[in-house]
Amino acid sequence: MTQLTYNEAFDPYHATFRFLRLWKGCGLVGKTHFDMLRILDFYLLFPFRIQNMSLFSEDRGWRKISKRYDDRKPYGELPDDVSIFSRMEPFQRAAVTSLVNAGFLSADAWHCNQIEFVGGNLTSELEMRCSELNVSMRDVINVLCSIKERYPLLGRNGLKDRTGLLEYRYDAV
Repeated sequence: MTQLTYNEAFDPYHATFRFLRLWKGCGLVGKTHFDMLRILDFYLLFPFRIQNMSLFSEDRGWRKISKRYDDRKPYGELPDDVSIFSRMEPFQRAAVTSLVNAGFLSADAWHCNQIEFVGGNLTSELEMRCSELNVSMRDVINVLCSIKERYPLLGRNGLKDRTGLLEYRYDAV
């Protein structure tokens, strides 16, 4: 029997929307490495998985926030974090390409695997929808903004290492 299911993780349009939410929610200014955006996107989509991350001791309270979102776990069992994360990449790349083509992201930065929001006007309806969802998940948005500001991406004890989502041993630090 074939079963068709929808999963937001594998939808490039939903990834585009999540990237816009992160842009508006965290006020992403300047260049950000694509892997940083991918990790933030993963935890925006699966906030109940933040508790699996190795956190600084002062940030361990985030686990309580993460546990509040246990009801967002999907009906069936999902694969492990690394498998889902790696399967999400082509859809995230498609979303970034769409945002570059629409003028929201810098094409020059994207050629260097960087994300730089350069503007573009969201429709009032889209802006309102991003804002509504960000407000309803304000605690998670705050955690994600703090992760971006406080945790370096590369090297030992960087975000790649602490999440276990990406290889960090060959990072140039």
